[in-house]
Amino acid sequence: MPLTIFDRDKSYCFLQKMNRNMGLKSRFSQLSTEERNVTDMQTWKDASLSSLPMEILEHIFCFLQRDDLLQAMSVCTRWKSLISSSPNLWTRQTFILDCDLRYTKKTKVDVFYCVQNFGPHFRTLSVKCQHPESHLCITMADKFNMFLSGLRAHVLTSFKVFDLQVDNTSRIVIKKINKTLKEIIAMDRHLKVFEMPAAHWPKRQGRELLNTVLQKSRNTLEILNIKDFFIGKNGSVVEGSDWFSTGLASLTNLTKLSITIYYLTDELVLSLARARRGQLTHLSLLTNFIFTNTVQRDSWDYLWNACPNVAIKLTISGLIFETQEALPYFFEPLELPIRTIKMIVNRDFQSPLSSVTGMTVVLDYVRNHYRPSLKTFTLDVNNEKEETFDQALINLVRECPLLVNVKVLASFHSGDTAKTIHNVVAERLPTPLTSTGPENKNVQIEDNASRPKHPLEEYW
Repeated sequence: MPLTIFDRDKSYCFLQKMNRNMGLKSRFSQLSTEERNVTDMQTWKDASLSSLPMEILEHIFCFLQRDDLLQAMSVCTRWKSLISSSPNLWTRQTFILDCDLRYTKKTKVDVFYCVQNFGPHFRTLSVKCQHPESHLCITMADKFNMFLSGLRAHVLTSFKVFDLQVDNTSRIVIKKINKTLKEIIAMDRHLKVFEMPAAHWPKRQGRELLNTVLQKSRNTLEILNIKDFFIGKNGSVVEGSDWFSTGLASLTNLTKLSITIYYLTDELVLSLARARRGQLTHLSLLTNFIFTNTVQRDSWDYLWNACPNVAIKLTISGLIFETQEALPYFFEPLELPIRTIKMIVNRDFQSPLSSVTGMTVVLDYVRNHYRPSLKTFTLDVNNEKEETFDQALINLVRECPLLVNVKVLASFHSGDTAKTIHNVVAERLPTPLTSTGPENKNVQIEDNASRPKHPLEEYW
């Protein structure tokens, strides 16, 4: 196969670098420039990818995507053998499942072939579930069940499934998925990362799966993300049970925890503080519905004193009818030095009667309670154009001395609001920022009228 898919100059430099790394002296070094050019042309004329050493081929293949690797396997027997037998090419894999797409027979065969044949090499596996049309998805669980049916993963260290949402599927499919996942996790005792936000498990199946994770990865798990793991939308899903508190506190290496706030109880917070004293570095709390918080302020204080260096993020997302009454209710029990606050309010399911008002009260509340610690603030809201909102936002940015990351998608009364916030943040940064320059990544102020409605991108 002639060498036509790579730039020759870059390929020549790459091979020369490989020679230097292996301690080989180039045979071109003793030739004149004219002789070297003639020799180079002849060398490239006769060269082919198939003539390269296996080690170099494997390194080149590391830069190819999964679909490209599958196509490359059909080029020749040598390539097929190399790609099939090289664990390094398959250690990190990401699959995207879209509930709106009808997968072709080839797509199903390729996915099944990959998970069945190369699953034993997977170390980092991410499955991203996309729901473009509706959050009431009934097809994603079927696709995920098909994906798992051929999976053989024995050396996983990281397992992530985002936005699965099985709450509207049949119980039979849920049981099948749950059984397969427990078998996969039970055979792997080296899991360091387990993330399954927005899975929406029923209580029984969710408890069984999470209990398996906590038991089997007790001494290895470092990152646990179970925001909206259960289907419950109000009240504590672990109320009256000791298994969750015991299992979470038994993790010996946990450093990052992302959890829905109403899963927490006083006993669990205290147990977590005692077990992870000084070792918990990130705590991400999600709240998305009005609820009765059972964690007392003394428990939060105990956690903060036990882990004084923990970076705390609070995310509020959901349908709120009376913002000025509901949002402070969320904040009230959390007298913590929160560094990051993200609010997505009334975005996708807004009715004509639920316009968000009173955001000024919310912004003032955030400013008064989290002024000394706040570093990142994100707001995505369908508010009304009010002069008081613009001024409250400016005051929030101005009076929080550590605040250097601001992202706001809202309706603004004045066109100067964005410029003012840019200037305030610019004074805190070592490099100057402009209000419209592409290099400005710390401030993103957008008006609802200037773009389609969709939530700001999630980030840690």
